[in-house]
Amino acid sequence: MPTPIRFKIRDRIATLTLNRPDRLNALVPEMREGFEEALAKAAEPSVKALFVRGAGRAFCAGGDIGWMARTLSENRWDELEALLDLGASVAYQLAMLPKPVVAIVQGPAAGAGMSLALGADLRIASTEAAFSMAFVKLGLHPDWGGSVMLSRLVNPALAAELMLLGDPIDAARAHSLGLVNQVVLGGQLEAAVEGLSHRLAVGPSATFARIKATLLRNQGLDADSLRARLEAEGAQMKAAMRQPDAKEGLVAFLEKRAPIFI
Repeated sequence: MPTPIRFKIRDRIATLTLNRPDRLNALVPEMREGFEEALAKAAEPSVKALFVRGAGRAFCAGGDIGWMARTLSENRWDELEALLDLGASVAYQLAMLPKPVVAIVQGPAAGAGMSLALGADLRIASTEAAFSMAFVKLGLHPDWGGSVMLSRLVNPALAAELMLLGDPIDAARAHSLGLVNQVVLGGQLEAAVEGLSHRLAVGPSATFARIKATLLRNQGLDADSLRARLEAEGAQMKAAMRQPDAKEGLVAFLEKRAPIFI
């Protein structure tokens, strides 16, 4: 079975690739070890930047809905909460990593997949990319740092729109809202990634670290307050998971019908 996380370092640039293309790189607990190992290696002094991307045609479709529905129906709360805790840990480590993190979004980034992309410092998207805070359509609360990172990037009214409605937005609108730094044609994506890789590979590591710390500080965040916000977000998602709307939302998604919420 292919490893669900691929990782490599080339020319001082680390690349973490979500590797479940047949499932649109949906997130599952089996990714924990891969994330932990990759983030530890990315923190090594020899690495200048971390790129995060997905294999195949999607960046990440979010949590694996089939797995979540089965786990929820069997009341396997420890497994569900472990996946949520992994998301909070990944979001925290990306924010605190003292080097640039770049998300390469070539297709759908939905739910926790959008959250993961928002956890990067920079985002490059192809014209085929689409973003959706789709949690609400399943009766769920944002996780994997999505609500925290979205609120760092856009004004409260836009954050409310994206989280309360959950409608997808294309790459052009994401760029206009400031959620994406650069949009390129699909055929030009790799060239854009390569160009940015070269720039970051020769950049000043210590200055990168200081700038990331300054960006957090200027938004009133530090290590403790960021962790507290991520923990609070996780608590809301764990509570949402235990409501009937969550089970209905997940089942309705799998049955390809509109959910009937309470």
